[in-house]
Amino acid sequence: MVAETVEMAAPPAQAVKAAAAPAAARRAATIVYVHGIGNKPLPSVLKCQWDHALFGFDLGERSRLSYWCNREYYPRAEEGTCKGGDLVTLESEPTGEGLSVRQHLHEVTLAQEAQSIAPDDPEAQRFLERVAATIEASTEVRATEADAAFQERRPLRLQRAQGLDVGARAVEAKILPVPEFVRRWITRQLTRALLRDVHDFFFVPARGAAMRESLRARLRTGGGPFVIVAHSQGSMIAYAVLSEPEFRTLDVALLVTVGSPLGIREVQDQLKKETGLRVPPNVRRWLNVADPLDPVALDKRLSQDYAPSATGVRVEDDVEWNLDSPRHPHSGTGYLRTPPVRMAVRQVVDTALFQPVAEFTMARDMVREMENRPPDIRHEVLIELADPGLTGRPTSVARTEVRRRLEDRARDSQVDFDDMALEELDRFMAAELTRAEAEWLAHQTDVTVLGIKRIWRNAVKRALLDESASTVQASTAHLGYQADGRGIQWAVLDTGVVASHPHLAARNSVVAEYDCTKRGALKEGGTATDGHGHGTHVAGIIAGRHEFRPTDGVPRVFTGIAPAAKLHVYKVLADDGTGRDAWIIKALDHIAEVNRRAGQLVIHGVNLSLGGPFDQSVFGCGHSPLCTELRRLWRQGVVVVLAAGNEGFATLQTLEGPIEANMDLSIGDPANLEDAIAVGSTHKTRPHTYGISYFSSRGPTADGRQKPDLVAPGERVRSCRHDWVKGNGGNGAAGTPSAEDLYVEMSGTSMAAPHVSGILASFLSARREFIGEPDRLKALLLASCTDLQRHRPQQGAGLPNLTKMLLNT
Repeated sequence: MVAETVEMAAPPAQAVKAAAAPAAARRAATIVYVHGIGNKPLPSVLKCQWDHALFGFDLGERSRLSYWCNREYYPRAEEGTCKGGDLVTLESEPTGEGLSVRQHLHEVTLAQEAQSIAPDDPEAQRFLERVAATIEASTEVRATEADAAFQERRPLRLQRAQGLDVGARAVEAKILPVPEFVRRWITRQLTRALLRDVHDFFFVPARGAAMRESLRARLRTGGGPFVIVAHSQGSMIAYAVLSEPEFRTLDVALLVTVGSPLGIREVQDQLKKETGLRVPPNVRRWLNVADPLDPVALDKRLSQDYAPSATGVRVEDDVEWNLDSPRHPHSGTGYLRTPPVRMAVRQVVDTALFQPVAEFTMARDMVREMENRPPDIRHEVLIELADPGLTGRPTSVARTEVRRRLEDRARDSQVDFDDMALEELDRFMAAELTRAEAEWLAHQTDVTVLGIKRIWRNAVKRALLDESASTVQASTAHLGYQADGRGIQWAVLDTGVVASHPHLAARNSVVAEYDCTKRGALKEGGTATDGHGHGTHVAGIIAGRHEFRPTDGVPRVFTGIAPAAKLHVYKVLADDGTGRDAWIIKALDHIAEVNRRAGQLVIHGVNLSLGGPFDQSVFGCGHSPLCTELRRLWRQGVVVVLAAGNEGFATLQTLEGPIEANMDLSIGDPANLEDAIAVGSTHKTRPHTYGISYFSSRGPTADGRQKPDLVAPGERVRSCRHDWVKGNGGNGAAGTPSAEDLYVEMSGTSMAAPHVSGILASFLSARREFIGEPDRLKALLLASCTDLQRHRPQQGAGLPNLTKMLLNT
């Protein structure tokens, strides 16, 4: 079994025939990876590395990872990036004894290392000693044969490299055989890691069960037909699980094993007890690839040891140089980049699904998040329901059916349905699902008929942290045009409000409050208490007014941009300043319903001084679930005002140390929405002198559109303090609160956006014919701006001018 000669032959004729045979069968829809020995990076990183090795891009929901790395052996995940490789680099120091490589090879035998792994289990110890002895005995004969094969194939490798425009000198350096003692050290490292994991798989029941369960869990949720790619010990796990009765009917279009220890006699003796050493009955094709120098893939010809399945499927062996060999002959990604592996996988998958931009149900960022967390952890998700025009039934029917399916799943899984925290919105459903539950729901056979369009990550959004009224010419408009927001109502989606603040209470500025952070339908007459301060500050910039009459000195007046406007406040951010997309969408649904019930616009505009990062690989720019709902509100006639974001300045880590830099293309979500007004920040009193705030997010958007639309005062803006106190005299009359008791300065595009909301509310109160015309209103607003003579991607159209808007109409 271990004495045959290494041959770099083409796959046998029956392999080609087998590859073509299942052409009429269903093409694979999901790839499942099973990694091998050694330490590994975070699951999402390792999955991405394998995705790039096979296809060159992140496959998202089209691939899954069976992750079983033992953190008792490797307490810290290996450092790595998506563009790196799974090289299986083990401990740099041999056994931690501080010996040199040569000393270690001379003084510590593999048998001694085997004994140290299982000191109290004689049977396991004998098994590991035999494995170690077999690998060590075969190392030298393998190396001699591999060197000869290496030299034979050097011209061909150079020719291939030149065809890829790779320099011959670089290739020569890559393919030169490594020194003998280094090769032996590589073997020792790999064998040592293999012995530990093989021991756990066969002789530690809990660890062996955990390895198998890591794969079972990725197969039980559906999504087939499958391609299973298993590396190193992962091939043992895959073979054992696929041979279990539970998965007899699973459709595996292709099983790929690379660098596999399935050829080691001692491993076969253990597996034979439960599998009989046959090709699993559910596998249509099995391709096995091994590098001549890979000590883990001891027997390169599995077809001699594993009998064909009942349907005649045989193992197809291919001895192929790992593309990271000879330094890393056991590299996982090196195997995946080889032509035989890539070709075999691409022949059986549904090509339309495996594209950089393709149809999907589960968003990529949610897949990445779920890969990195334990499988029983619940994740906040947004289930987007399909348009009724496409499904032929109302969304209410789809909501009912999705709820029923999830209730059935909870009952079958013996979990409490309430743990799923399902909440029904209008075109979405918010839930807290485990990875398995989300995958199961996404891969229901009738998911389209069911009415599910997408499953998104319920993303986190954050708050974007008296003189400024004159800067935007609001004071003049109040006096000359009585444009003070009278008769206009605006929604503020933020951390809530303290409506009893004198600035807001004097004119009863807050007419409705709703807490969207709690589950269930919104109730009239509720409260949205602000325990953070951001929302109260934003509300005070838009509306309200308060006058101080000190016992000595000139009266001071603090006024909102639209002092007479009325506010509907929706608490969509918790008291820590963060919130979920579902909470914001719940508020938007309610606003749309209020307007629908009235048959006219009751709420004329919305202000969202919040936002989050944008991943353009997940959804189109301006087409996230939140953007989609804001667009619907805009088309209802409601003006949408958004903070551009505070990501215009960042500290970057470089090899020379941290550097500070201004960041272009830093517009976040939902500020990249076209059907909205995105507001950047400038100095509150001297915008022509100081220009755009250093922190203000800069455009253009990721898809090349102009944002922000304009800028407004956002630096050290004074507005309502949420934790105001009655005061102890201060600058006011004894016992009355002072200005310092009632007001506080804040900075950010969060403060700039409500300036624009106040301007538009004031304008609409004087020019009511523009109510319900957000496109015309936006065009007029931008046309009336004062140019600050700054770069357009930073200032947009410039600084708004309310008086000029009124004059122009």
